[in-house]
Amino acid sequence: MGRGAGAAPSERAAALPTALNPAHNGRVCSTWGDFHYKTFDGDVFRFPGLCNYVFSAHCGAAYEDFNVQLRRGRDSNTTTLSRVVMKLDGMVVDQSGVLIEHSSSYLKVVARLGLVFMWNQDDSLLLELDNKYANQTCGLCGDFNGVPIFNEFFSHNVKLTPFEFGNLQKMDGPMEQCQDPIPASPANCSTDVGVCKEILSSQMFSSCNTLVDVGSYVEACQQDLCLCEHSNLTSCLCHTLAEYSRQCAHAGGLPRDWRSPDLCPVKCPLNLQYRECGSPCSDTCSNREHSQLCEDHCVAGCFCPEGMVLDDIGQTGCVPVSQCSCVYNGATYASGAVYSTDCTNCTCSGGRWSCQEVPCLGTCSVLGGAHFSTFDERLYTVHGDCTYVLTKPCNSSAFTVLAELRKCGLTDSETCLKSLTLSLDGGQTVSGDPGSNVTLFRPSTFFIIVQTNLGLQLEVQLVPAMQVFVRLAPTLRGLTCGLCGNFNSVQADDFRTLSGVVEGTAAAFANTWKTQAACPNVKNSFEDPCSLSVENEKYAQHWCSQLTDPQGPFAGCHGAVNPSSYYSNCMFDTCNCEKSEVCLCAALSSYVWACAARGGNWWGPGSQEAKPMTTCPKSMTYQYHISTCQPTCRARSEDDVTCGISFVPVDGCTCPNDTFLDDTGKCVPATSCPCYLGGSVVPNGESLHETRGPLNDPLPSPVCASPMVYFDCRNATGRFALHLSPRPLICVCPAPQYSSQCVSGCVCPQGLVADGQGGCIAAADCPCVHNEASYQAGQTIRVGCNTCTCKSRVWQCTDEPCLATCAVYGDGHYLTFDGQRYSFSGDCEYTLVQDHCGQNSSAQEAFRVVTENVPCGTTGTTCSKAIKIFLGSYELKLSDGKVEVIEKGAGREVPYSIRHMGIYLVVDTEVGLLLLWDKKTSIFIRLSPEFKGRVCGLCGNFDDNAVNDFTTRSQSVVGNALEFGNSWKFSPSCPDAPAPKDPCSANPYRKSWAQKQCSIINSATFATCHAHVEPAKYYEACVSDACACDSGGDCECFCTAVAAYAQACHEVGVCVSWRSPDVCPLFCDYYNPEGQCEWHYQPCGAPCMKTCQNPSGQCLHDVRGLEGCYPKCPAEAPLFDEDQMQCVATCPQSPCRIQGKSYQPGTPVPSDENSCVCTYDGQRFRPGHVIYHTTDGTGGCISAHCGTNGTIDRRVYACSSTTPAPQTTFSFSTAPLASPTGTTPRPTPSTASTSPHPDCGEECQWSAWLDISRPGRGIDSGDFDTLENLRAHGYQVCRVPRAVECRAEAAPEVPLQILGQRVECSPAVGLTCYNKDQASGLCDNYQIKILCCSPLPCTTSGDAAQTTPPATSRTTETGPTPGTSRVTSVPTGSTASPALVTTTGPTTLSTTGKTPAPGPSTPAPGI
Repeated sequence: MGRGAGAAPSERAAALPTALNPAHNGRVCSTWGDFHYKTFDGDVFRFPGLCNYVFSAHCGAAYEDFNVQLRRGRDSNTTTLSRVVMKLDGMVVDQSGVLIEHSSSYLKVVARLGLVFMWNQDDSLLLELDNKYANQTCGLCGDFNGVPIFNEFFSHNVKLTPFEFGNLQKMDGPMEQCQDPIPASPANCSTDVGVCKEILSSQMFSSCNTLVDVGSYVEACQQDLCLCEHSNLTSCLCHTLAEYSRQCAHAGGLPRDWRSPDLCPVKCPLNLQYRECGSPCSDTCSNREHSQLCEDHCVAGCFCPEGMVLDDIGQTGCVPVSQCSCVYNGATYASGAVYSTDCTNCTCSGGRWSCQEVPCLGTCSVLGGAHFSTFDERLYTVHGDCTYVLTKPCNSSAFTVLAELRKCGLTDSETCLKSLTLSLDGGQTVSGDPGSNVTLFRPSTFFIIVQTNLGLQLEVQLVPAMQVFVRLAPTLRGLTCGLCGNFNSVQADDFRTLSGVVEGTAAAFANTWKTQAACPNVKNSFEDPCSLSVENEKYAQHWCSQLTDPQGPFAGCHGAVNPSSYYSNCMFDTCNCEKSEVCLCAALSSYVWACAARGGNWWGPGSQEAKPMTTCPKSMTYQYHISTCQPTCRARSEDDVTCGISFVPVDGCTCPNDTFLDDTGKCVPATSCPCYLGGSVVPNGESLHETRGPLNDPLPSPVCASPMVYFDCRNATGRFALHLSPRPLICVCPAPQYSSQCVSGCVCPQGLVADGQGGCIAAADCPCVHNEASYQAGQTIRVGCNTCTCKSRVWQCTDEPCLATCAVYGDGHYLTFDGQRYSFSGDCEYTLVQDHCGQNSSAQEAFRVVTENVPCGTTGTTCSKAIKIFLGSYELKLSDGKVEVIEKGAGREVPYSIRHMGIYLVVDTEVGLLLLWDKKTSIFIRLSPEFKGRVCGLCGNFDDNAVNDFTTRSQSVVGNALEFGNSWKFSPSCPDAPAPKDPCSANPYRKSWAQKQCSIINSATFATCHAHVEPAKYYEACVSDACACDSGGDCECFCTAVAAYAQACHEVGVCVSWRSPDVCPLFCDYYNPEGQCEWHYQPCGAPCMKTCQNPSGQCLHDVRGLEGCYPKCPAEAPLFDEDQMQCVATCPQSPCRIQGKSYQPGTPVPSDENSCVCTYDGQRFRPGHVIYHTTDGTGGCISAHCGTNGTIDRRVYACSSTTPAPQTTFSFSTAPLASPTGTTPRPTPSTASTSPHPDCGEECQWSAWLDISRPGRGIDSGDFDTLENLRAHGYQVCRVPRAVECRAEAAPEVPLQILGQRVECSPAVGLTCYNKDQASGLCDNYQIKILCCSPLPCTTSGDAAQTTPPATSRTTETGPTPGTSRVTSVPTGSTASPALVTTTGPTTLSTTGKTPAPGPSTPAPGI
């Protein structure tokens, strides 16, 4: 453990900002044209060697970080680069932490060790090194010591010629003896070489002459002319002129376009245009914001004209953004094209999808007897042994679906779905009559369809194993309970029980939905059945891998349904089952059903090799796709109601064409069908009569342990006998008790319930249960950031909005804000999260977090090694355990602080973003609830709905993690990540070691956490990482994976001390001075410390639970000095923190910042002042006030009767919006000589269309463009608007009444729209414009300029210049606003007293 493990909070002063792209030509070495070279130290020389030479290498160190070699050649009188070899970190380029970008102008190689290599794909090579290699290089690029000539061109105090120096860098191959070049005798050059100086010193390069010495390049240019073998001599000048232009850019200059049709012309492909100084981060159709965060200086090349972007999707050159194509599931769609799924309709618009949600069915499934998928698509596995409530309406008994799971093998984990029960109206008999609520039929021998008129449909699979698919109508959304979840589009709360809390594990959740007290509780299972049999594992791997094979029979469905979970289920079931083939076929068929439900086509190449699933009865044939009712003989005589029922296509045995199913189950031709009359077969007239005998329960032993009593079903009569269950009500099972028949047995006496321990107690004495632990009334627990108290068997919890966490760890493992877990290995920079997501493009971005992934093994796996955080005008680079701060220029500043806590570096911001980095491969990003539904990236969209977390940069939702991940590349020129490989299959020799090491997650070490955090996915990730890290750092990969599970345990309040001297130790004693013991390992961290940089000991967000080394400062030295890494009694002198920035003692403070004020959205507030107080539209109050030290103190809490919610809703935008005028200056107070008077007329002004809120996803979200929100975002809204007008962004010309949504649009409130009020469940995005009126100033009696009679209104006043007008708005607070704004035509003076119509809007600086 190196330094940095300590708790050394360091503010911004510890990482001083540097300028973006400072002059760095002193770190650049290059070669170009006719054998010209420039060293790092600025020497320019010519060396015409044709051998292999060391261009630059890391010399004088114990380990060589890099070695770049090149060979030049001659081809048709032209010097060419014939070969370049790069060795980086001792490995080949494509496996050594290297990012390779290929654009139309150059090939760029970026290595994290501090090297950038560029080739213009012609004659020029460039190598840029980090300053850490100063005075440590050798080769043609010199020693990088900052001093020209010394020591490159001196050897033993003897000056070397360029030829002698170049020959020393030769590196022949093992069988090569390359001849050194022979210096040519100086020739009397008859060519006029004065043109070189004339061009390089001309106006075209005047801006560069002050930055780069022109003399060396004039000399190189003259050499080119003297040796030129072309008839057109000017063509020989081009390479050196281009190099001088490149060096000018490295020196911080902006070269001009010096090329012309007569001087070195360049032809660009398609409709691109050549520019000498263009952004290397060109905007493209796939990434329209790439140039906004460009870190590199300009380069020469072909670029799109202004206002156009490069079409990297359709490859048609430069196009307007409106003509950009879109991509969905790998297919390209033209602008205006539409695609639809069950739940969305999407239209391609300008390279991005604009999607509208539509009501759709929810599906819950029970597969393989243990694998559940809820209506909200949360996946979990439970090996039950009881009957469970699968789904029912929470507040009614209209229907109840029960599933019976039982052990069906030798092990506890081998369970099967044995039966399914549908109960209507609390126990009504189900019949299949056409007039009843239920219709049952079999479209094939494999499936039974149960259709109800209650919005419920069951598809029950019987062959090869029993599985069930439950489908609900959208009208039941948010109304259901049971193992299938609550159907509210929020995965995170699917484990919510009737007691009011969300359980941490599937086992604890399932136990709350048992219907029988005698059933055993489900236990967590950690075994891997495939590890028990090598043969079973090989068999399962061979067949189950067809699900994920991109060339296999199921490849056609990968775009619609992600096969990863089905593959995992297939492997488990096939290895676990006694009859492997039966379970294999069931697992494969479940993916086929899911594919058919999404409209996918699974039939692909290789499907003919699939195993035959069954042998059909003699008269039937097997079919893959059955979507209609069975053709029956009865249907030929009577209407078959089942033929009007739609269902997901199924497979199975059915009658061949032109045959019909008779009553005996045989397929016969039409001529063999009997006739039917009134349900009876004609002519034989036989009828069936069903009789029901008495219940003959075996007489059980009437002996029950006290206090239980025996209940005998024979003593019960009528409905009581049919529907009463003798099973006792129990405390630990709040689920209703159901039974399909009466069963005699032991029950608690009347008025008592079972306590789960064999006793009976009063229901009022029952405890609350959470994560398999019992709590008595009055006891409390912590759930997230909320406190829950047990009261009457139900948890009553506070409702504070909590920070959400996105985790990235190990070899590309991601856990999104909404709980979606996936793996993605791409060797690029990727956007983890940003708050600027396409639709609200007018908003200013507050933050963006980018991670750099580099390979950490030979199987293609990658680890996150570096992080970039863009905060307003600052960029923070986190790499190699260090922080670098870059100031990008003038712009909005977001206050932040940086501190160390344990093994983590913590970046805390005032915009609600908190980032934790372990300085290796783990990143945890926490976001404030105000960002819900307003972020995007690899961390998802934070809208509580994990199903749509795979939203690409183009705003489409895909099912493939690979397509999703590739869409969030930071640079479009970086190659797409390939399909992942299984690292344990690629490195089978590492698998047993990985499983053994990672078993600690499932061991007793973490036993206290198993009931709170499911360990299975963390164990799988650990095994994968330990297998993958085969190129060094395998222990680090293992330790990181285990630490990720430990951190997840810490976040739910379970502290696990898992490290030991043998397992991932941390050596905290390294920090202890000799003879002292201040530093200790804390497995669950410590609160924010009092330090010299932070003497108050208060952090923006108090982050607990971060393990690592912490000092325990004694009472006599209570403060920690980060610089000295020791506890001290007094600090040298604390920094001043003003407006979020730290100033060291003696540092001058800008005059406008020398008092403690808070800045929010461009406004300044004094300490103690309220900045805003509003609500988020979901029942939460949000307020902020200015703190004493200039920081903004935010509170987000549940509104109560004592703290009523404000009347308007604050929909946060994370950055202050620009004034609606764009470039119009801030309003200034009116200079009229007389004060306004209402009798002198008034002036009215419509604002521009405003939109500061967009509807998030979730039933309680919506669109809130309220007047208060507009004011909070910096718009000067008048106190009493005269009128407002609202429109939908997608349909601006359509009146709101025709759109059919429930929207409030009023001058008192503004615009509000709630998702829960809409039939589709989602508001459209709306815009609002506001009419504000202000009284005109009265002129004096002698003022001849009075032209407007009293009590009139006007909209604009003719200005002194055509095309401009002076607009006056009413004073609001301390602002007034006469300002110049541009109009599109001549202005007019209204002399009517009517309110002006809202016509074409004119932007105003304040409204």
